[in-house]
Amino acid sequence: MNKIYKLKYDRRRQQLVAVSELTTGAGKEATGQVCGLSDISSFRKLLGTLTPLAFLTGLIVSLLPGMALANPSLPVGGQIVAGQGSISTSGNQMTVNQNTQGMVTNWNSFDIGKNHTVQFVQPGSSAVALNRVTGGHESQILGTLKANGQVMLINPAGVMFGKGAKVNTAGLVASTKNISNEDFMAGRYTFSGGSQPGAEIVNQGSLTTTKGGYIVLAADRVRNQGEIRTPGGRVVLAAADRVTLQLDNTGLTAVSVNGSVVNALAENRGLISATNGQVYLTARGKDMLLNTVVNNSGTVEAKGLSERGGEIVLDGGDSGVVSQSGMLLADSDSGRGGKITLEGQNIHLAGGSLISATGETGGGEVYVGGGWQGKDSSIRHASKVVMDKTAVIDVSAKARGQGGTAVLWSDDYTNFRGTILARGGLQGGDGGRVETSSHHNLQAFGDVDASAVKGNAGEWLLDPFDITVVSGSTDTDVNEGSGNDGIFTPDSGTSQVSNGTINNRLNSGTNVTIKTAKENSGSTQWGNITVNADISHTATNNVSLTLEADGNINITNHNITSTTGKLDVNLLGAGSHDGTITLNNATVSSNGGNITLGQLNAGSDGTTSGLAVSITNSTLNATSAGNISITANNGTTLDNGTLSGNEVSVSASSGTGDALVINNGSKLTAAGNIGLNATVANGNALTVSGGNISAGKDISLTGTAKTGSGYGVSLTNGNMTASSGNISVNGTGYDSGSGALQVNGGNFSA
Repeated sequence: MNKIYKLKYDRRRQQLVAVSELTTGAGKEATGQVCGLSDISSFRKLLGTLTPLAFLTGLIVSLLPGMALANPSLPVGGQIVAGQGSISTSGNQMTVNQNTQGMVTNWNSFDIGKNHTVQFVQPGSSAVALNRVTGGHESQILGTLKANGQVMLINPAGVMFGKGAKVNTAGLVASTKNISNEDFMAGRYTFSGGSQPGAEIVNQGSLTTTKGGYIVLAADRVRNQGEIRTPGGRVVLAAADRVTLQLDNTGLTAVSVNGSVVNALAENRGLISATNGQVYLTARGKDMLLNTVVNNSGTVEAKGLSERGGEIVLDGGDSGVVSQSGMLLADSDSGRGGKITLEGQNIHLAGGSLISATGETGGGEVYVGGGWQGKDSSIRHASKVVMDKTAVIDVSAKARGQGGTAVLWSDDYTNFRGTILARGGLQGGDGGRVETSSHHNLQAFGDVDASAVKGNAGEWLLDPFDITVVSGSTDTDVNEGSGNDGIFTPDSGTSQVSNGTINNRLNSGTNVTIKTAKENSGSTQWGNITVNADISHTATNNVSLTLEADGNINITNHNITSTTGKLDVNLLGAGSHDGTITLNNATVSSNGGNITLGQLNAGSDGTTSGLAVSITNSTLNATSAGNISITANNGTTLDNGTLSGNEVSVSASSGTGDALVINNGSKLTAAGNIGLNATVANGNALTVSGGNISAGKDISLTGTAKTGSGYGVSLTNGNMTASSGNISVNGTGYDSGSGALQVNGGNFSA
């Protein structure tokens, strides 16, 4: 029989389409097929008249290779193969009545044209209808799909929700993956295999659920370009070989994604909204290298309207790139901010992007590439993380409460150039916690604000292996590049942080902590911190700077100063192996803050050697309001150095050699007490050679030499003055005859 077509422009395909003037069908009740013309006999009369036109149209079709047959306006060939129900059609509406909790229908095609409706009438919101398409053509949903229960549409050729599509259900699954009737009816919802090459799930329309519902789009490639809304529910975009859902009477309770696929992509360019709910974009790519597997350039929101913000997860698996250039929002207008996690091999936060988990009563959590210090085993470590300039992460408290937690973590390379906010509430609350770290290569030139208007300052932690504080506020040595290859390729091979960035953070009211660790054995990175630029705190706030090295801390020809507010300075070295804190021609001035030098994990007497602290031609000045404390388990030397503070305390020990040495030209000054205490296994414990020691109260010198011929305390031409207190010198030598106390000249006044 000749067929009659008309030409129509398909906007999605961007080509002419031959549209059949009729669709065959034998009945409305059993199959759901629809006849294109209501009167077959009238059609036969018309056919004789239009045969020449049909021939011409057929010729046009043969000459246009880009043309394709348009899909019918309603589903065709419905056969209920499990469960019980019925299918009926009236005009432009099809009704599927489901009589059992679960029902499976096989269809030749499942399409809904513009101004057409398919409605599922189900026993309740927990009832599930599985619709499997077997005809080999993509489903096009351009009209309305609605259900009071849950609908699953499985088509290995793909599903397209067009711009005019409107879907409203208690739950929706659209997938190219298959599921057996037996598994479905038994409540085992695992979807796997079955996809045709190039098949996708695409949404350009409006997909919504009732409160607490869910929407799952699962295929090798999944794209949202429209709107998806599940108030209080869950949204899942999954690109993987196998997706398993756990459903109960309340809806979707858990999702697991397994098995990698070639060219995997989970993408959002539109709006995904799960108020008080959860959103998951996840992909498992096979050998994706630097290809994007998860991409958000639109808006994903899981805001909390009456409670804590919801949860958003972008998970790219262990291959490919997670790209975030849009907005991820888990804010709360009445409670704490929610939680946002980005996992993947490589993660890029593009310029202009926003990740926000703010809260009225406290900030939320944002984890990019790992948890705090990389210690959360539930969050997959990224290899590389890049945060561009003008990219923003905000976990601040709005009104009252503590700022939240934000982390950038990588095993190989973190390039931080954006802005991270973790501020305390305006009406009260401490600042939050921010970490920007990488085990191997950290470039930290961005901005951090963890301040608090009416609370304690928050913390900025940097946690690499070796790191150097460098001059400048821009990362001139980082390759901006074009494309993923350039983005994730550093030009500098060593970790760096800008002194300007540190200065700005201190001045804004954020405590700064740099903490290093030794790399694995055989590596050249020992967890050292080198200060090659001045650090200056000039604001009126009181903050702290902590340098915590697994190895050495070296400050040469540069200064750490505070001129207005107090700055607590903590220099702590030798965490897991011998290390030296070296100040050479340097000044540390805290303006009344405390200054602390010491070891994180000192060696036992007799087991290690070498200096723990070496101060040469340098000054530690805490003024009369701050205290100075130096504790070293491998020896301390003060050579033409100056210590000045309210209380000055130096405690040193050593296995061999002198434990504590104060050489000529050195000065110790305190408004209160000065205490020097030293212990040595073999050598002199405490040696003062020509130094000047002056205290407003007491001066106490105690030295113990445990073995050998060393002295407990040796004083040579030193000057000591205790203007309003006592001078006490106690030396203990080895019982074999070594001296307890040696005095060769000097002046003492108390």
